[in-house]
Formats: sequence, structure tokens, C-alpha cells
Amino acid sequence: MKTFLSSGRRLSLATVALFAPLLAFAQSPETASAAVSHAGAVQWGVMLAYFGAALSTFLAGLGSVLGVSMVGQAGAGLLTEKPELAGKVITLEVLPGSQGLYGMVISLLFIFGYQPVISGEVAISTSQGFILFAAFLPVAICCLTSGPYQAKVCSAGMHMLAKDDKLTGRVITMAALVETYALLGFLISFFLLNSFKTGILVG
Repeated sequence: MKTFLSSGRRLSLATVALFAPLLAFAQSPETASAAVSHAGAVQWGVMLAYFGAALSTFLAGLGSVLGVSMVGQAGAGLLTEKPELAGKVITLEVLPGSQGLYGMVISLLFIFGYQPVISGEVAISTSQGFILFAAFLPVAICCLTSGPYQAKVCSAGMHMLAKDDKLTGRVITMAALVETYALLGFLISFFLLNSFKTGILVG
């Protein structure tokens, strides 16, 4: 019985600790501002912004890892038959690797462009943190999906090269069309971060 009560108390304490931040945000504006105040809002906002920046690099890099791996596996089979095509195979393998660079550039844009937020000179609210987090999503999701699908086009192009190695240009063109949408995601995240920058740092 004592063990059961002790376990119940521990569970209650853990539950309170888990939901305490949510209860703080659920209070009335006056109570919440007194309980959370400036420091709490800054911590949540910056945490969301950092999480978005890390996610953009992580998901975009994951898309490139999967894509490059898929093309490499397909190219290895072709090179066993035609090793003289190594240069063209490597060119096709490199194509899905650009998505990871897009995600990294967006993360660097946040790191260097939002230095006052990172250093704590400028405070951001939780809602502003959500806005920054949303700005990272286009590049993260577009690059995560476009990398593997671009790799499928490149892998199919290996069969074309096996029959005629003069078709490399056509294979690259088809693969580049898939990457167009990763580039669009990159541009949207780029412009979102730049458009929010004035309102957050100046406003």
C-alpha cells in the first residue's frame, strides 16, 4: 500500500512538472505576464527559432543522404560493366546532394542575420518564435522530399547511360526539373526570414 501511494505521489509530481509550462501559458494575460514575464517568453521563442533552424539543415541533409545513396547504389552496378562512365555517374550522384546545402544556407542565414536575438539583445515572443519556425518549413520539407525523388530520376537515367552514354545531358535536365521545387522551397524560406527580420529586430 505504501509503495502504491509513493508511486502515485511520484506520478503526480511528474505530471505537475510536465504540464506546469502549459498551465503558465493558459493563465490570464496579467497572471501569465507576472508568472512567465520577459525571460520565459524569450526562452520559448528562441527555442522554437533554433529548433526550426536545426530542422531545416537536418531534414534537407537527410533528403540528400538518401538521394546520394540511392544514386550511388545504382551507379555502382553500371560501373561494374562500364567503368569508363565513372565521371558521368559521379555527376549524377552529386545532384541530390544540393538539397542539404539549401537547408544549411537557410540555417546560416538565421545564425548570422538574427544575431541580436541569439545574443539576447532583442527579445522575441513565443508567437514570433512560431513565425520563425514556420519560415524554415518550406526548405526543410521540399528538400527532404525532392532529394530521394531526384535520385529516382538519376537512377533511372543510369539505364539510359548503359545503352547510350551520350544521353547524360538529357538525364541531368530531367533530374534538374525535380530539384526546381527544392529551390522554390529555399527561396520562400529565404524571403520569409528576410521579411520577418525587420519586424522582429526593429519593431
